[in-house]
Amino acid sequence: MLRFVCAVVGILMTFAAGAGAQEGRSPLSDQADARMQLGAASLIPTLRGRRLYADQKLVVGYVRDVKVSKDGNTLIVVVARRRWLGGGEIAIPVPLLRQQDNDLTITATRQSIRQIPLFPP
Repeated sequence: MLRFVCAVVGILMTFAAGAGAQEGRSPLSDQADARMQLGAASLIPTLRGRRLYADQKLVVGYVRDVKVSKDGNTLIVVVARRRWLGGGEIAIPVPLLRQQDNDLTITATRQSIRQIPLFPP
């Protein structure tokens, strides 16, 4: 009977240890993460400090940083939004940015910019 109890406890401990273990990351996902980080790093010198304009030459703010989104699939720019547009830092996906003449632009109205939630620190 004691052997049976010990065997059951051993099996349960094995399952409990396996349930708490995290799955290992695949080399493919690590490679994708590295590429995204490299992409963000290569854009920082180009974009940091530039003014971001919206429709009708509305100055949204200045680009502070380039990061990878939490889901890891998109590069985002962190923009210091002007106070009269709500202030704070907001995140805008890089694919939404456009270069017009020498200006960095986004297609957005004053109202839509005010509604963008703040980027968590």
